[in-house]
Amino acid sequence: MATTFLTLANNVIARVNEVQLTSSNFSDSRGIQTQCKNAVNEAIRWINQKEFNWPFNHSTKTQTLTPGVASYDVPSDAKTVDYDTFRMVRDDDLGIGGDNLNILTYYEYVQRFIEEEDAVQTTLTSGTHTDSVTTINVDSTTGFDSSGTIYIGAEVLTYTGVTSTTFTGVTRGASSTTAAAISNDTTVAQFESGGIPTHVVRKLDNNFALYPYPTKQASLKFDYFTFSSDLSAHSDTIVIPDRFVPVILDGATAFVYQYRGDAQQYTLNFNRFEQGIKNMQMVLANRTDYVRSTAIIRPKATFNLAAVGSG
Repeated sequence: MATTFLTLANNVIARVNEVQLTSSNFSDSRGIQTQCKNAVNEAIRWINQKEFNWPFNHSTKTQTLTPGVASYDVPSDAKTVDYDTFRMVRDDDLGIGGDNLNILTYYEYVQRFIEEEDAVQTTLTSGTHTDSVTTINVDSTTGFDSSGTIYIGAEVLTYTGVTSTTFTGVTRGASSTTAAAISNDTTVAQFESGGIPTHVVRKLDNNFALYPYPTKQASLKFDYFTFSSDLSAHSDTIVIPDRFVPVILDGATAFVYQYRGDAQQYTLNFNRFEQGIKNMQMVLANRTDYVRSTAIIRPKATFNLAAVGSG
């Protein structure tokens, strides 16, 4: 059974010989009790912010692709992304197999495919369009053919003419798709070289792009590693395996003594904390199949132990 925040906090409180908390007064902690609670979270953050792919922080993302859109965000809580795991989700109706995507370097992408991000596309204006309208209002038709095919979500539409901001003579639900109401700011695309994505690239903003950009509302999956959230309620539990609870306690105790100005006890506990993290690495994260270059550098969370709150 995973260890609770209450248990962790009370273990730290006991180490510094203070009065322990209960589930009833946990949220009303004051002074050293609050410092001990905050120190527990600081220790967990310290562990999580090491450049290791802890298995207990592993997660899988399913990304629904938007026709005409090449670039996508990684999850906001991602610490590292394993680009070797990008794979299409099998969909027999769409004729898509569950193939892994090849990895492109950003240099290759810039040299050969970056124009796909700006491939001919625009967005709807003038509010919601019903499923029967034959004139589609958009921001601009620049770059689109004078007649042809456009894609809006899962619907294929053909058109016979354009103005600077409209497609005219539109036939809805072409190619056996279903006509549907479409809302303002929806993407409209004309696929010149789109298809089923076969390549993925990590962009410089730490998000990813696909080539070719998708022409169908397919899905892909990939693995990544998260930042775990701070503990808050007394019943919150850790994702770190219980056998490593002593590592958390050593770190939290070190941070409390740091606030108290006890350099000797701080150093003693922090050295044990650092050695404990190294042991965790040997047991859990000593893997060579994840490349450090996938690390997403985000600002580290900071915590001032002297700033004691009331919760």
